[in-house]
Order: sequence, then structure tokens, then C-alpha cells
Amino acid sequence: MGWLRRWKAKNPGAPFWKLPWWDCLWRVISWLILMFFYQHRWWGVRHIPDAGPVLLVCNHQSYLDLIALGVGIDRRHFHPMARKTLFRNPVFGWFIESLNAFPIDQQAADVKSLRQAIGHLKAGHLMMVFPEGSRSPDGSLKSFEQGVMLLIRRAKPTVVPMAIEGCFDAWPIGGKPTHSARTGAIYGEPIEADELLSLKPDEAIARLFGEIEALQMTLRRRLRTLHQGRFPRHNPLIDDEPTRCEPLPEGH
Repeated sequence: MGWLRRWKAKNPGAPFWKLPWWDCLWRVISWLILMFFYQHRWWGVRHIPDAGPVLLVCNHQSYLDLIALGVGIDRRHFHPMARKTLFRNPVFGWFIESLNAFPIDQQAADVKSLRQAIGHLKAGHLMMVFPEGSRSPDGSLKSFEQGVMLLIRRAKPTVVPMAIEGCFDAWPIGGKPTHSARTGAIYGEPIEADELLSLKPDEAIARLFGEIEALQMTLRRRLRTLHQGRFPRHNPLIDDEPTRCEPLPEGH
């Protein structure tokens, strides 16, 4: 029954029904949506450790972000924080809770949610956080909130910076979804918590911001190489030039 132990290790302590619900339904549907409509690509998933507390730190462009950042991860399930108002509808609230989401009040210091997040990390889960706090209004990376450093200080997770791209083109804040976009995700080199905690809080935030900004630019160039410079669309707030490309690495 080694396969069963490995399967349960994807989401330590979770009820068994969540395993097929995630792997056989959510990931399959998400993969079909992203591949059919957006030709989604991803790089660097191997940088995510197979076990232990891990915090994914990602930019935030769209409602599609959770699908885009998670569809390439097949060895673990992740636990996202979700805006408290999304749980008002009991059906939708149950659905996202079944996918490991838990609510956070963005309008107040939500101590209960932070304790829950720390608890997930200490239990050895893979968690993700958007340190910008909300979706970017223009697709560019915005300043980070300090809460991410509290999670790192209390739970000492391995931190994996990552970036998503194309999701703003696909579904911008205040806009409607469109098929005229191509999406991607890239996972950076892991950073040990002690390395970040050895810095002053502002310096650690700047380090994470710089890592994610660089990953975002790398991802934009790789997607443009794949799509002959057409996608992602040129954004003057991000790009120095509209069709910059680079050779693609082998594999994902």
C-alpha cells in the first residue's frame, strides 16, 4: 500500500475523499480549461519540495490565478487563503473549502486566519499566498504587505517564489473573461526561511519582490517565444519592449 501512503502525503491529515476530489476532478477540469482556452505552460515545478512546510509566494492578476499556479503541481495539494466574502454563498463556500481554501478578512487584522495558516504550515502543508493582498488593477506587480513575513517567522517554511502571467489578459479586474490570451506559471528556486529571517523585514520583502518580478519578466519572454511575440500583450507598465523573446529551456 505504498501508493496509498504517497497519495495521502500530498495533503497530510486531510480526509481521504479530498484526494480523488482534488486529483481526479479539480486538476482535470482545471487542466482542460487552461489548455483548451489558454494553451497554459509551466516551468520549474521541480523546485517545490516533495514534503515539509512550503509557502508559495505569487503575484496576483486574476480570478484565474489559483488554477494557473496549481495545475502544474501534481505531487502535492496546496492550501490557499481566500477572501472572506467568497464564503457568503454556502454552495460556493463549501466548494472552495473542499479545495483546501480558508477565509481571511482583508479589512481587518484577522488573527484567527493567520493562526490557521501557521497551523497548516506547521502540519507540513503546501500553502500559497498573494502578498499584494488583492488582484493587480493593471497586471504589474504591486507592493507587498508585511503579513507574509509573519507566516515565515512563525512557521519557518521553505519559501518558493513564483509568478503567473497572461491571467490579467484573460480576465482583468473589473472585466469579463476572454479567450484571447495565453497563460503560464514559473516556480523559482526555493529559499530557506532562515535566509529571509536573517534580513531586516523590509529587506526580506524587497528580496521576495525582486525574485517574483524577475520571474514574471522571464515568464513573459518565454511565453512570447512560444507565441511568436503575440502573448502576453504588451504592457507599458511591465515591458521595456513589446516582443522580447528568449530560448526556451528543455522540459518543464
